[in-house]
Amino acid sequence: MNKNNSFKKNFPWVLMAFLAVVVTIIALAPYITFNSENFNNATKRYATESTLRYVGLFVHAFAGGIALLLGPFQFLDGFRKRRPVVHRWMGRIYLVSILLGGLSAFVIAPGMISGLVGEVGLMSLAVLWLWTGWNAYSSIRKGDVKSHREWMIRSFALTFAAATLRLWLGTLIATQLPFLQTKYAGDFDALFVEVYRVVMWLCWVPNIIIAEMIIQRRRSPKVVASTGQNNTQVQSI
Repeated sequence: MNKNNSFKKNFPWVLMAFLAVVVTIIALAPYITFNSENFNNATKRYATESTLRYVGLFVHAFAGGIALLLGPFQFLDGFRKRRPVVHRWMGRIYLVSILLGGLSAFVIAPGMISGLVGEVGLMSLAVLWLWTGWNAYSSIRKGDVKSHREWMIRSFALTFAAATLRLWLGTLIATQLPFLQTKYAGDFDALFVEVYRVVMWLCWVPNIIIAEMIIQRRRSPKVVASTGQNNTQVQSI
């Protein structure tokens, strides 16, 4: 394989891993300070609410960050073959992080600034996150590696919502800023709430659709034949 083909093959994974690291650092930085003044408009309120919701916010943020960091390395075939024990332990930590992140989402979802639409969006994401994580775990326990791999693709697509949420949030805020005075009467908080309501769905629905497309592509006869001839596995993401 020449350098050009190697770059094309590895670029999606490199971009995904880069975004995972950058977003994790940016997302967790405010929480490391334990200063609610550094929180964003959506999370500042948790500091003045119940202890359960405040703790739930931290659990959700850090568990999601760990899952986001570890996820890309689960798809490195070479690493998995060379370090199977490390791969398994990283997978266990990833799944435990999903369990904690998913359950804590139900603690912080009620009363979100985005209202019922945003609450349902986050809880739907949490349900699917837990469900795909459980299926990834149960399939590998049964020794079904192919099914496990497919469920991990779906699982990480949902985990990656932490990254796409921030990308969509920034993009949509930028598109709405020109209308701040006319549409929102100069109220940035109103703009943020409207955008956040949409983003709570936009951050994960396209992800899971793309994941399913990747899975179906991997199942196609042409990909299977090519994989067999080269004696290598097609990259998951």
